[in-house]
Amino acid sequence: MEKVAIKNSSTTRIHEIDLVRGILMSLVILDHFLNLFLSFNLGWAGGQSAIEAGTAIQPFLAIHQFLHLYWNSVFRTVVRWLCLGSFCFVSGISCAFSRNNWKRAGQMIGLWSFIFVMSNILESLRSSTGVDLGIRTARVDFNIIGVLAWSTLTYCFVQDKRWQLLLVVMVVALLLHPICVFLSKTNWGQNTYALFLWRPSAAIADQADYMPLFPYLGFFFGGALLSKFTYGVSKKSYFKQYKWERPFCYIGRHSLIIYVTHFFLLIAIFSFIGLFI
Repeated sequence: MEKVAIKNSSTTRIHEIDLVRGILMSLVILDHFLNLFLSFNLGWAGGQSAIEAGTAIQPFLAIHQFLHLYWNSVFRTVVRWLCLGSFCFVSGISCAFSRNNWKRAGQMIGLWSFIFVMSNILESLRSSTGVDLGIRTARVDFNIIGVLAWSTLTYCFVQDKRWQLLLVVMVVALLLHPICVFLSKTNWGQNTYALFLWRPSAAIADQADYMPLFPYLGFFFGGALLSKFTYGVSKKSYFKQYKWERPFCYIGRHSLIIYVTHFFLLIAIFSFIGLFI
């Protein structure tokens, strides 16, 4: 595709930030699509009992088995870790030149609270009615929205301080991660609901999606620290914008609403398809 440069103006957003965020959000949507495709194909194949009995229906069984290999692969684990870390890093960059981070933090915490409440209500209805949504649980107590919300709020308290304080917060957040991992593997940790620190065990609070505050708070502050010397000073793009970027930039500009709605939309689509299988 021919690259056509688009001139930046003082009124436009910093397009490379939207571009990276849009690409990362596209990968998140793809990952969730594959997860639901995995779950629904299990149901369409006849369920785990049909697999054990040797009566599972093809090609749904083959698709489920292939996606199961991907979902539990080292490749997915590494890519997921890189994408989530990068997403937090980019969000930290954005905060460093945001006009009102307090407002932004309030909106994010409100959105996280909405996801927390609605997902728990949905899980309560699902478990009480026995409705099969193609997922193990609908409960989401703390995920990337929660991480970004509390990271933004934390940044609000230090945004006007010297860059050295950002560095300290980043290092402390990164160092806390291995401590949390160690504690989560102890008997005490496996029986403790430490919402921000590690994933609750399935027996305590099974989660459809989960993301701890550490080390991602450190990645967020890493982005904020970088922006202190770059975008936070210049308030402008450093790269030319091209037409091929536009779809990703659009996703990046509306990443929050897309993140909140896409999973429920995918469930609705797969459920509709299931009516004809």
